[in-house]
Amino acid sequence: MRLLTALVLGMISGCGQASLVPLFDRQPQSTGAPDSRALTRCEAQLRGYPPYAGPLAMGSKYDQARSSKDTLDRKAARQYEAQVEDIYGYLSFLGQVTEYMRDPRPAVRAAAKTCFAEALEPWAQANALAQRDASKQGEAVRKWFLSALATNMMKAQALTDWQISEAQRNWLGRLADRVQAHAEPRRQRMDLYNNHDYWSSWAVMAAALVLDDPARLVWAEEGYWLAIGQITPRQGGVVLPREAARGKRAEEYHAFAITPLILMAEAGTRNGLNLYGGNGAQLHALAQQVVHFWAGDGKGASFAQKQVAIDDSKMAWWPVYAHRFPDRLPLPAGDGDRFGSRFTGGSLAGLWQASQ
Repeated sequence: MRLLTALVLGMISGCGQASLVPLFDRQPQSTGAPDSRALTRCEAQLRGYPPYAGPLAMGSKYDQARSSKDTLDRKAARQYEAQVEDIYGYLSFLGQVTEYMRDPRPAVRAAAKTCFAEALEPWAQANALAQRDASKQGEAVRKWFLSALATNMMKAQALTDWQISEAQRNWLGRLADRVQAHAEPRRQRMDLYNNHDYWSSWAVMAAALVLDDPARLVWAEEGYWLAIGQITPRQGGVVLPREAARGKRAEEYHAFAITPLILMAEAGTRNGLNLYGGNGAQLHALAQQVVHFWAGDGKGASFAQKQVAIDDSKMAWWPVYAHRFPDRLPLPAGDGDRFGSRFTGGSLAGLWQASQ
């Protein structure tokens, strides 16, 4: 089946037409000349985010003496936050800029598009975060960065006529290469395979959609099916065993882990892959279980240890799923925009023209 997918995608790719469909529908609105004040403000903020030139040598913020790794080591957490401050600040900035592309004022949308291009180019020219050496946590930061970067690019393509530059294209490819090189060996160790690997697969799939690269899509799909195979029935619900081992953060990590799975399922479906079907139908049960975890209603699987509440940012997948399946797990009324994280470029609500 994987070979057939690769052959079909390869044949389409050779036809001279765009072979891959992005995650979001194109719905660009008129722009016109950029609002000068909005652009000046955006460019002033941008100066606070020069290309990251530091090492990817981050350490974990959790106490490594605990097998569940569910307790923050305060000193390590402060050090980690200091190390990633500039990177995550930049990602948040990109998300804010793409949100301005939804503004009802054409000149503000134009300013956002211009500022977005200006924000990307220096980082692309510097090949930021694409260095070969990285710690285990540094690799995690890189894949989350790639996920957010590619998702924001798809938002910009959907909402404006922004186009990726050659330098940005090369940068995205280098980042994806690094993520794949780190993730590939882990696919031989299912005792290690967890949310980090799900995010690696989604980050590469997102890059594939921007780069129109079917081979990367095939690679990401393989990672998706490995993850789906880990969904396990328990107590009238389902769990991901590797995330269930995270002590008081088990529910939180389920929410974090399902986000890349839903994004892959949706993106794959838009590209002719039946990722919600077959064994992929287990994803529906996992989505329902995570909503139960978020709501704290005690339904389905449970854990002996009292759980940390799930922040709305961990539910960034929900608007995507609710768009595809509006009757299965409808969003709380009028609350779609509250679910979004820096790793998904903010909220993903309202980025489709009609139900697909």
